[in-house]
Amino acid sequence: MEAINIQFAPATGTADEWNEAYARLADYFRSFRIHNRIRRTQLILETLNKAAKAHELDPTRKPTALAIEKAREAMQEWLSGIYDNLEMTPEQIEVTGRVGFHLSAGPERWSESFLDKRKIPKAMAQAMRAAVTASGPRLDVSKMTPRDIDLGLAEVAEGTFEGLGKYAFIRYLLLALLVIGVLSYVYQLLR
Repeated sequence: MEAINIQFAPATGTADEWNEAYARLADYFRSFRIHNRIRRTQLILETLNKAAKAHELDPTRKPTALAIEKAREAMQEWLSGIYDNLEMTPEQIEVTGRVGFHLSAGPERWSESFLDKRKIPKAMAQAMRAAVTASGPRLDVSKMTPRDIDLGLAEVAEGTFEGLGKYAFIRYLLLALLVIGVLSYVYQLLR
């Protein structure tokens, strides 16, 4: 294991803001199931240093937002080295990389290589690409023309009323029962 020496002393922002940024980054990297605490702390501190430099240039932004932004940039840069020959947007690369990393058992097999551009194991890159390319064809945009919703009730109601039209006595009997039912309900409410 190589020596890890990362110093972190931001020139701007408060200790509480940087502690919050540290906690959010810890959660972010934990979502990738990076359970090696030394590697996770190394990634967090590297990202916090990048965020601290960006915060010096623009102190109006929150350190937490900058830290997550820098983590996502590092993720996209790392994943673009793995998915270099696939035509995808940065957002697609990020989502695809997350899925590919988990499907290829990356957290268990290659957690030390996570976000390390210097050493991307060939087997990991192949496994991550295979997990994604085997998932199916690309989506094609299609067009759907809106239509009226047909619940099938119109035909049933129409058929019922037409059937009752033949039998006037039954129609009046049903109407009388409906009126009596409503009146008795109102009478019960008023008592």
